[in-house]
Amino acid sequence: MAVPLVFVAFAVTMTGLPAQLVSPFVRRDDWPFLLPRGTPGANDPVDKVRQEGRWVSYGWWWLIGQHGTPVTAVVVLFVAYAVFVVGLWRLFATGGVLPGALLGAALMVSPVWVRLIYWPGTLSAAFVVAAVSVWVLPWAAGRRVRLVSWVVVVSVLAVLTYPPVGGVLVIAAAVHLRRRPWVDVILLCGTFVAGFAAGVVLAFILNWTAFGHFGVAIAGWRHPNAPRTAHDLLVNGHRYAGQAIRLVAALRWPAAVAAVAALVALADPLVRPMWLRVAAGVAVVAGLECAQTLATGVRTDVRGSLWAWLAVVAPAGLLLLGSPWSRRLGLACLAALTLLGAHAWHSNIATHQDTRRSYDAVISSALQVSRGRPVVMYQSPHERASARGRITAGTLRMMFYDQTGIVVRRCLPSECAGLAALAPDGPVHDLGSVTGVVVPAPPATL
Repeated sequence: MAVPLVFVAFAVTMTGLPAQLVSPFVRRDDWPFLLPRGTPGANDPVDKVRQEGRWVSYGWWWLIGQHGTPVTAVVVLFVAYAVFVVGLWRLFATGGVLPGALLGAALMVSPVWVRLIYWPGTLSAAFVVAAVSVWVLPWAAGRRVRLVSWVVVVSVLAVLTYPPVGGVLVIAAAVHLRRRPWVDVILLCGTFVAGFAAGVVLAFILNWTAFGHFGVAIAGWRHPNAPRTAHDLLVNGHRYAGQAIRLVAALRWPAAVAAVAALVALADPLVRPMWLRVAAGVAVVAGLECAQTLATGVRTDVRGSLWAWLAVVAPAGLLLLGSPWSRRLGLACLAALTLLGAHAWHSNIATHQDTRRSYDAVISSALQVSRGRPVVMYQSPHERASARGRITAGTLRMMFYDQTGIVVRRCLPSECAGLAALAPDGPVHDLGSVTGVVVPAPPATL
């Protein structure tokens, strides 16, 4: 266990993670999964079920989430993630301390996964599913019947918690099956598609039973576009193309490293058959992601493409099982990916912590000025009408309630006019009967 401790410690100490563990920044739409139902300003968690079918996540909130705190939630999420990465690392079966530590560190510092730690309440259940599933995988893969059962179960659980987790687990299974006959890989991929479809149907049936609607009520801000005509399908295709471009842009340097590793993996006869099996899993997962956008018109944020980082690291990790030259290049690629990933983690967490500190300062100032009077919130009409503006205001309001117990309301027209005039002078103002807070501009991270 020495090697896993090395790369987990690296992630904790070199990426700025302790700040998020001690004083977590939590996004607006995660607060409902951290608070009891009926908390002022927080939506009912069942809304997420109605819109996305996350029934297992709802059960997690009912049993655990509402009874904890943001700190306990983010600690649970990270511990589950660390357990998942260690389980994933074991699947590569790489010998040697340095190769093992580099591989584990590269898997750990995913620039995609770090974007999820601001939703600890919503996603803890999904991370636990991933952790348990990857550790059960070696046993399940011992027989085809068990493998099929494993794929179906994890696919359904992924749909009912956070669907992108299912794709990561399928690629992990392809890594484990890299020396097995192609029929096993084909069985894995086909069962995943069928299991994912079964999970969607189950979520629809549960929604039908609970809400009288067979399906999910996709939120309007996601701009769904059901493909009723060829033009609709074309529009959705353009949306996925844009989504893919954003993903490549976010991972441009790691993707370049992965491309080199993949080419060398194809050239090495020892590695080629293993990489082709893993690449088949990647292709199926990416294809299913594309199919979802084509079917719904809903674009996935970069953080939703969890499979991408494993697809980046896998060829470099497999090179460690090849010829001496392949192993050397694999080590170099893993070192580069570790540095790039650690930088992405540090930058992402530091930016969110800066935002948290600025909001903390606003809350502290407002508390000093209010002296027990009501606190009202002002936001420019333009920002209030935008999704980014609403997220910013909602996040600040929930942080205010969490830290002070004060329920902040929107300003009345007369109060808004006064705050609009005073906004250039700072974020907090004494209006006599109330204390006014000007919502900061949306952060660049939105």
